[in-house]
Formats: sequence, C-alpha cells, structure tokens
Amino acid sequence: MRSWRAGRGGTAVEKSASPLRWGGRRSWKGHERGTSDRVSWERPRIAFFDYPDVFEDFYPHYGVDQRAFATRWAGTGSHAFVALLQREVGDVVWYAFSLAPEFEEARHEVVSCRVKMLPSSWLHRRLWRLFYLPRMAWRWRGAYPVYAAAASYVALASGRFVRTLRRDRPDVFFVQDYATGRYDTLLLIARALGVPLIAYHSGSRPEHYTGRLAKRWTIPGADRLIVSSREELAMLVRRYRVAPERLAVILTPIDTAGFRPLNRIEACRAAGLESARRYLLFVGRLDDGVKRVSALIRVFATLACSHADADLVIVGDGPDGAMLRRLAEEHAPGRVRFVGWVAGAEPLAAFYNAAESLVLPSLREGFPTVVGEAMACGAPVLASCVGGVGELVIEGETGWLLPPGDDDALRAGLSFVLAHPEAVASMRPRARCLAEERVSPAVVAAELRKCFAEVMKGRHG
Repeated sequence: MRSWRAGRGGTAVEKSASPLRWGGRRSWKGHERGTSDRVSWERPRIAFFDYPDVFEDFYPHYGVDQRAFATRWAGTGSHAFVALLQREVGDVVWYAFSLAPEFEEARHEVVSCRVKMLPSSWLHRRLWRLFYLPRMAWRWRGAYPVYAAAASYVALASGRFVRTLRRDRPDVFFVQDYATGRYDTLLLIARALGVPLIAYHSGSRPEHYTGRLAKRWTIPGADRLIVSSREELAMLVRRYRVAPERLAVILTPIDTAGFRPLNRIEACRAAGLESARRYLLFVGRLDDGVKRVSALIRVFATLACSHADADLVIVGDGPDGAMLRRLAEEHAPGRVRFVGWVAGAEPLAAFYNAAESLVLPSLREGFPTVVGEAMACGAPVLASCVGGVGELVIEGETGWLLPPGDDDALRAGLSFVLAHPEAVASMRPRARCLAEERVSPAVVAAELRKCFAEVMKGRHG
C-alpha cells in the first residue's frame, strides 16, 4: 500500500508504507555463466547529488533547516525524482554538504531515501568564509563569478567524501544538472571509482555554465543525460557532440492522483477563494530575477480595471516576497493575493482548479513542476517558452507560449485568458489528458527504469 504526500511548495512525492531494507550489495548480474545477453535487474545503490554546492547556499533562504531538509521537507522537483527512484528503481542516498553539518545521516520520512550530510572540503569552507564574512566583503562582490566557479569545483574535493563513497559503494551517480563545476568534479570521482553517472537538466543554459571550456569534455562524458525538452537534446548533440543514444527526454513526475480535476465551487471553498470571482495563478518561489513575478503584477495591473471580477493569486514565497507585496499594493491594491507556501497535493490542487490559468513568465526553467501539476488538474498554462515548458504546453490546445521577457506578449496572453473564458475552459480536458500521458508516475517510472537499466547493463554487462 503506497500513498502520496507532498512537500512545501506543492511538489508531490510518493511514500512507501512498508520499510525498505538495506541489505548486501545490489547490482546487475548475468544469469548464465557471466554472459551479458541475459541480465537481471536488482535494486542498485544510487548516489544522488543536488545542485547547491552546500546546504547554506539555497535551503535556508526558504526557511528550511538541516533537520527539516533531511527528514520531511520535499519542495523541489529533485524530491519528486528521488522519491520515484527510491520506489521503483533502487536504494537512494542523497549526499548533501554543509559548512557545519548538524547530523551525519537520517531517513527522509516523505521520500524514504537516506540523507547523508558531509562537510564541504576545507578549501571550500575557507573560500566561503573569506568571501562572505569579512566586514568589507561587499567590496569584492563584483568578483562573485570567479568565487562561484572556484567554490563549485572544490566543494566536493574532500578525502572524507571519497572515503565515504568507497565505503558505501554506490552503483551509479545521479546528478542534478551538468552546468556546474560540481558536476565536473563528480564525473572525475565517478570515473576514478568506476561508477557510471547519469545527470538531468534542471534549467541551465550554456551561456551560464561554470567551466564552459571543460564542458566540451565533461558533458559528453556522462553515461546518460536526462533532458527536459527536445530542444535541449538537439543543443547537446549539436554543440557538445553528445551521442544521441546517451540522451533521453524525461519530465519530472507528477502525482496525477492527487493533482486532479475538481468541482470548481468546492475547490474555491477549499482554497478560501470566492467562486464568483475569477483567478489568474502563479505558483513558485519569489525569485524575481528568474520568475519575473514583478512583470506579471505590473501587466495584470494594466488589465485589472477592464476585468473587475478577476484577481491575481500568488502561491509561494522567497527572497523577493516583501518587494513584490509592496509592488502589488502600489499597482493593484486589493487585487493581488499572496498566499505563501501551500503544502500538499490536495490543498494546492484546489488553487489550480479554482484558477482560469497558471501563469509562469520565467526567464529560464528546466521542466517546471508547477506546469505538470496545473495541467494534471486541467488548468491551461500561459508560460514563457523556456526549458521543457513546450513539452506539455501546446499552443492553443493546452495553453499558450510566450517569448521570455516579452511583456507585450504577456499582456496579450492575459487579456485573452480573461476575455475568452469559454475557450479557456474547453482546454481543460486536453490538459489533463496530456499530463496523464507524459508525467504520471507510472509513465516516468518506466522511463527511469529503462534509462538506469541501459546504463547499468552497459557498465556491467
């Protein structure tokens, strides 16, 4: 018996009701006299590494402490991937790093994987403190790109980390994104240990890669790259000469049982919204340099008087939350509702079902989890054509695509949604159907099993 739970920010992950056992070595084995033509799948040990160099670089900005991170918080697309891997593919250990670890190992209550917190390398800790802590640190903030590149490469350059891996003996590395120096370091470690490496795209763009020269060797060096769109796949083949057979388009899994169409009146009641009004919805972290929520507020303000029955609802929080609240009060007083984070598939599904459309005017994304969640609820999506958005948002069928950063196109899109409610409502069944076809747990699990099976067979066959 398995049930779905969701972390902060609404990302759905699955929890097994029965405990998982951590027995002896698990790997690929040939059935007959070591031959590779018949291979049986046993659960491999998967070493997972997320994007931040250290815990302090990301999670505390969203109110997450180390204990919550290790045991119950599950608010990213990585958690959805890891939960499905833990359930369907292998036994996952999430290796995280900190300037000052507060624990060594824990079992995540939601994702069911183990979490190990290790200190970053001595050199990384030294660099971090020299860059951030002195009183005059603001004077050299212009050198941040140089610091960030160095920190990304050396954070994992630790003898203790390598000894931990030798003791744990993982069968495969699974790495969030290939844009960082951290990825390059992990590839070197994987090769030294004779372990295959799989990485997945989470929104990076080539012009922002760390160590761009090194990427010409390290990106093609992965055993498999999971990408968020066909466009990303084509770019890797063309620009980095990655062999097509080493690439796979796999989207973030969505709990399509929890995120599902609901009666709108009941959904509005559950979300604390008035069913007589209409709503445009944003869900995500309030990081305006990426998500452009300020542009959404300003554009909505220009349409608010023409559509007096419509409000903008913003679900989420982040470093720019206070600024955005002030902006909304200045430009559209009383018409923008800030809800904060909403945890759990059921509460968040109420907002998607109450909304006319999800709006996501981001400058960059991988495959945004919120797009899959919205469409699983039947909500059309108005979003920038970035990352894997176009894999689900089909122009005029399940939503509308915008050039990133184009406020005129955003205004036209919002105006259409508000002026044509019947046309918008007619998209809801198709949105739900496509979500079931592309991001349901069963579909993504099958794709992940195939990906890991091929990599393991290639290494151990």
